[in-house]
Amino acid sequence: MSILDIKNLNLAFKTLTGQVDVLHGIDLNIAAGEKVALVGESGSGKSVTARVVLGLLQETRSARINGSVVFDGQDINAMPARKRAALRGTKMSMIFQDPTSSLNPMFTVGNQFTEVLRRRDHKLSKMASHDRATKLLEEVAIPDPARVLGSYAFQLSGGMNQRVMIAMALANRPKLLLADEPGTALDVSVQAQTVSLMRDLVEENGTSVLFISHNLGVVREFADRVYVIYRGRIVEDGPTAALFANPLHAYTRALMSAVPRITGAGLPEVPEVSDDFLAARVSHTEAS
Repeated sequence: MSILDIKNLNLAFKTLTGQVDVLHGIDLNIAAGEKVALVGESGSGKSVTARVVLGLLQETRSARINGSVVFDGQDINAMPARKRAALRGTKMSMIFQDPTSSLNPMFTVGNQFTEVLRRRDHKLSKMASHDRATKLLEEVAIPDPARVLGSYAFQLSGGMNQRVMIAMALANRPKLLLADEPGTALDVSVQAQTVSLMRDLVEENGTSVLFISHNLGVVREFADRVYVIYRGRIVEDGPTAALFANPLHAYTRALMSAVPRITGAGLPEVPEVSDDFLAARVSHTEAS
């Protein structure tokens, strides 16, 4: 059963100089408990796809959205705004790329945790909220949760803020987690630890994940399936092992060829990708 089923999603923005088409017929699905990655270069449409799923663009006057985004049996695009807002932070949540700027600098981590937890239980007491937040921080391996709850984001390291964001995102045990380049702002070792921790937690909770990244190394270790997006179109999809072992689309091969290699031989030549390749989407599932 799919927890998220996107069909023929199109997105355009109305600007002073005319309409700008951003997404073109996106088809994507995630099963319950599945970890799916959406990969592509900057500007390819990854993050904006996540924002449509979250229902953040449906009230934007300049946005033109067509197609269906069915989450847990309900079409996000057809919902009233209040119902979409009620889903965020409860049944679905998001981890943003820069953890420090995603946390409010005017409130302590503890105050923000209370706000998140009360989205599901409005009657939750301050003491119960503190106890629950402490337990959640312990789950993400934060050694001194009491200090962290009393701190502001600028008083914590980037890696610590990222763990706080993961704990907040999973606080209400959402059915779907959207992770937009988590750990990209961190150094490589901390990023690897953070993503590994997130993987363990979502598997333990049975949470489905849409993992947005351009880091193919992280995607290879994290995701069950991969979708490749290029200029707002899905051009290839399939199980992670099959896609990495035998990339069928020219753009996917270009992405993989662009990954730096510590060999001393320099970067390999990246093949050109013409617009003709966009007409045919490649699916490893169909190919097999």
